[in-house]
Amino acid sequence: MKKVIVLLFLILGATSLSYSQELKTLVSGKWFVDSMKIGNEKFEFSDGKNWLELSPDGRYHVMMSNKEENGTWKLITDAKELEFDNESFEENLKIEKISETMLLVSARNKETIYTMWLKK
Repeated sequence: MKKVIVLLFLILGATSLSYSQELKTLVSGKWFVDSMKIGNEKFEFSDGKNWLELSPDGRYHVMMSNKEENGTWKLITDAKELEFDNESFEENLKIEKISETMLLVSARNKETIYTMWLKK
């Protein structure tokens, strides 16, 4: 019985680790801001000049409104959130949807909800 329980924990741990690695691989890369919604206001960014690059080694580089910033990030798998150092983002970004070409994230600051659509 002990062997079965240990085997079950090993399988669950491997599955969780695999999901975490798969999500981190999917999130990593250069994402171009397509649009952003702050409260009820929506802004379009189709010129490719605003982007967020997430490296698998935990570094990021962001360009927004001609302002560049660098820092570190990590994935909080259980919450499906991206946590950044305090330089660029005050709140964690919640991953709402993700595919190989589209990333939808949101954050809440007091009563305002921020939503950002990004594309690869």
